[in-house]
Amino acid sequence: MDFTIITPSFKQLDYLGCCIASVADQGAKGSENVGMCESGNVAPLRPVSAGSLSYAGLADRLSVEHIVQDAGSPGIEEFAKKMAEQLLGRYGGERASNLQTFELLHIRTAHGYTLRIFKEKDEGMYDAINKGLKKGTGNIRAYLNCDEQYLPGALEIVRGFLKDRLNVEVVLGDVIIVGVDGEAICHRKMVKPGLAHTWTCHFGALTAGIFFRDKLLNEGLLFDTSYRAASDAEWFVRVLRSKKRIEALRKTTSTFMESGENLGLSSTAKEERERLDSSAPHYFRVLRPAWVLLHRARRLWSGAHQSEDVAYEIYLPNQPARKAFHAERLRTTWPRRMCSR
Repeated sequence: MDFTIITPSFKQLDYLGCCIASVADQGAKGSENVGMCESGNVAPLRPVSAGSLSYAGLADRLSVEHIVQDAGSPGIEEFAKKMAEQLLGRYGGERASNLQTFELLHIRTAHGYTLRIFKEKDEGMYDAINKGLKKGTGNIRAYLNCDEQYLPGALEIVRGFLKDRLNVEVVLGDVIIVGVDGEAICHRKMVKPGLAHTWTCHFGALTAGIFFRDKLLNEGLLFDTSYRAASDAEWFVRVLRSKKRIEALRKTTSTFMESGENLGLSSTAKEERERLDSSAPHYFRVLRPAWVLLHRARRLWSGAHQSEDVAYEIYLPNQPARKAFHAERLRTTWPRRMCSR
């Protein structure tokens, strides 16, 4: 299996349908590249030709395992049935009969996509992610929240990048931030985060664009479930401290929908950010202003603040296929988070 993608879920079934569709169509080709969202409708989606999402030499079929860890959303059973009907009806494939404990659905489509939906209590989002990661079999791992999506061809790009760079263990893709209407807000281009800045200031990457090899799990690099909102930053501090080889992909792989209710903007996230800061060495905290300036200088030097025209296609709730969007000279700064250190 090439990829295992984990999606933690609770009471976001409309968005979950779009998230699933964006993963399911990754391996589809030509007329098979279609989409389905929560409404239950199915319609053809024209193939996307995106120069920023092309990679030569990937003739073998992509295999993707998508594990949804739902904490008990109302209607999740009916949702699972609807997803099975849509995916098998469009792509062909089969249901697995030997379901595991808590497993509502396990299907394998003819084009290499596997969807497994578990209804299982958890102790928060990161506990759900850990449960999914432990069940997975993919060589490359990632997690994608319900309000996040992969852009067409994204996983082939990541697979090709890692195939050619066997020493790279973590890859960071760029992410487009969108509103609930799908319109772009900003384009976040990644640079490799520094240890001191991540530990004491701000986590400069977005999890929607993070991909890592499964060997990190074998080394115990799961998420700390004592954090409810900032475990991704704490996890990345441990990844940096363990000297893993990290590279920025410099290609756009994902979108993140800013609804105004995102966990990263909560009071819990702010409190946990302070907790993570306080765990850093004293001199890291004293030199915090220097790390901020260095991070911003690195972003400028790398071209991460260069505005570009951006075209992308994503799913919206109750729409059967990806909808095309275009933004001219899309800003690279995030308006609601410009005060982040």
